[in-house]
Amino acid sequence: MQGPQLPGADAGRQAGQAVAPQAAGPAAPQAASMAIPTAARPAGPAVPRPATTTKPLADVKVFRLPGAVVAWWAWLIFAVACLADVALTGHNHTAAEIVAALILVTGVLYACALRPRVLADSSGVTVMNPLRDHRIPWGSVSGVSLKESLQIHCVKEPGAKRAKVIHSWALYAQRRSQLRNELLGHGDRRRLPRSPFDANDTSSEAQKISRQPAAQIMASQLEDLVNDARNRGAAAGPRVVAWAWQPAAAMLLPAVLLIVVITAFR
Repeated sequence: MQGPQLPGADAGRQAGQAVAPQAAGPAAPQAASMAIPTAARPAGPAVPRPATTTKPLADVKVFRLPGAVVAWWAWLIFAVACLADVALTGHNHTAAEIVAALILVTGVLYACALRPRVLADSSGVTVMNPLRDHRIPWGSVSGVSLKESLQIHCVKEPGAKRAKVIHSWALYAQRRSQLRNELLGHGDRRRLPRSPFDANDTSSEAQKISRQPAAQIMASQLEDLVNDARNRGAAAGPRVVAWAWQPAAAMLLPAVLLIVVITAFR
């Protein structure tokens, strides 16, 4: 049993049913249009990638004389030609001795001519000699000098009687070049000072540098690196020494082979 209805209730319901579809119609496109920017909006700020700690190869400077590299390649070409000739013509005991001797000399030249070098990077200097490698942080290097060979002077370690000096096989100077540099230095000191406006000062300085041997120029560059590291407060650290087994094997094994060929198969 329905109660009494207010007048105009049916008209209100019919008006509400008529208005609802019209309100729902524009709402859907509006919701869709609002969803597009939300989907296109980035999820959040990009997380930066961690910085890599690998040093680029350009930061490593290699110091060694070009004459040693030329001598290595000249010998290598000669040894290969000799081995080819022995392989084609000789098949006796003398040929075996020649082959063993060629391999031994090749191993010695590899260890003493090709391998020695000085490597400088942002954290320190590495001296690679025929049989041992020395790693010294910049903060532990007190100076660089060139006599018969390049000398890297280390800071005196605790408990040591004197400071350690590392000699490099890669950079060396002949005695004649040292005497010429000393004479040039004395001549410059005896010369009267020039005017600061003299335009020939730059050219004379360039000529003086060009007359220096390659080892002296490289030693000066290493000295500049030491001074730069000292100015920026490079940290000191222990000196690390490691044996180089590869060149040792390159010399020892051919020597054993030559001894066996000479003594056992004669």
